[in-house]
Amino acid sequence: MASLLRNGSFKAKWSEERSHQCIRITGDGVVEIVERGNVFTPPGWLVWYREEEGLWGQPEGRGATGTSPDRMRSGDKGYLLFTFSQRQDAGLLQQVEVVPETRLRLEVWAHAWSNHEDQDQPNHYPHPDDPLWSEGAGFEAFFSLEGGLDDKPGETELSNFTFWVGIDPKGGRDPFAKEVAWGQGTHIYNKYAQVPAVEVTAQRDTITIFTRAKTRFPFKHNDAYWDDASLKIVEEEGMPESLRGRGEPRIQYERFYVLLPPGADSEWAQAIIEATWNEHRYTVGGSADDAGTGDLDSRIVLAVNPDQWGGPKVLREFFKEHYPGVRYRSVNASSPSELVRKIQEK
Repeated sequence: MASLLRNGSFKAKWSEERSHQCIRITGDGVVEIVERGNVFTPPGWLVWYREEEGLWGQPEGRGATGTSPDRMRSGDKGYLLFTFSQRQDAGLLQQVEVVPETRLRLEVWAHAWSNHEDQDQPNHYPHPDDPLWSEGAGFEAFFSLEGGLDDKPGETELSNFTFWVGIDPKGGRDPFAKEVAWGQGTHIYNKYAQVPAVEVTAQRDTITIFTRAKTRFPFKHNDAYWDDASLKIVEEEGMPESLRGRGEPRIQYERFYVLLPPGADSEWAQAIIEATWNEHRYTVGGSADDAGTGDLDSRIVLAVNPDQWGGPKVLREFFKEHYPGVRYRSVNASSPSELVRKIQEK
């Protein structure tokens, strides 16, 4: 089913709908439309941000390009909201016309570049302005569900950026309204990963989808990258009888999903497929939501290197809350070959 969003890929040229329009939320909660010349709002969307002197700064916004590292997940462009030496709490929104009582699911991909310079602490911030280096994560891809960090030394910087996606089922444009349903927060650095999805049932004929990125520290570079947003119907009231229940299994079967960690490349997936396909035909993927979904009596998720998701406990609680009934397992491996050996032993 096609996405309901306009320009969910962020690939439309800015010239198609030239706009510097944003929604500004003041310290006392006033929501107002403003024009900001350094925000190139993508067609179909509105940028929103909090602004409060000494606390939240106005971000700049533009299309994101570049391949070292990849600043787009697909195609030739994503979208970037960034601040210099300021904290940000900002994102994008889009209002979508729908049929009331329709069940909807929002999925978006994101990552951060979180980099600082402090001449008084050169050893603590050793790579200022290096686009490949994020504080805490270093040069590696990092993903952790919110709540998976303990703020131990070396982990504080990892909690700088948190990403969420949300939906207002009544179509409001205030991201802080009580009606907005938010998915679980995540810390993501250096490489795109899917922000945990959110589902709601539309209560009116217009709903609003939101992305949000919030920082803890006024680092020199606080950059939030977004790409490949998708809003799809989960179930629709009044659809033809022949289409009702779409997504439900024809028969019950046991589903075994090998969940690869963020940053795992095709070598990991290919190794699992070559070693297990003929005998087991396991499902292999990199989305925790995809791993848990499905109206099946038996769903097994084998999480590879769960520390990269925030730890086995965090991931276990994620499935317990959002996909009850999943039987959760985990395995640690330093290489694809070690992973194959351990899976074959199970």
